[in-house]
Amino acid sequence: MAGWEPALGDCARCGEVGPHRHFSVPAGGTVCPACRPTGSAMPSPVTLELMEALLTGDWARADASQGINRRESSGLVAAMLQWHLERGLRSLPLVDRSDARPAVVQPAAPIVVGTGA
Repeated sequence: MAGWEPALGDCARCGEVGPHRHFSVPAGGTVCPACRPTGSAMPSPVTLELMEALLTGDWARADASQGINRRESSGLVAAMLQWHLERGLRSLPLVDRSDARPAVVQPAAPIVVGTGA
């Protein structure tokens, strides 16, 4: 991963054995309470499990994840990517981070033309 892989188990700063609840983009992943900088995110443990599944190639577990955890992990990955690139990605808003389930299209209501009695 060329050094860009987030630390998701042990603390990204001091190496204290995890899991840890806080995620710091500048630190490179999850951090222990002692190393947690101000402004660290506190993602759901399920989101961190999803990120771990993606890193290890556990596709069945990743595919079974909820949309909310996918969006949260997508945000963390996007923040890390922009941090490492040292610039924003103009095309990032065009990426759909919503749940990938197809939308249900409601049929249009029939048009009733009056007879003008």
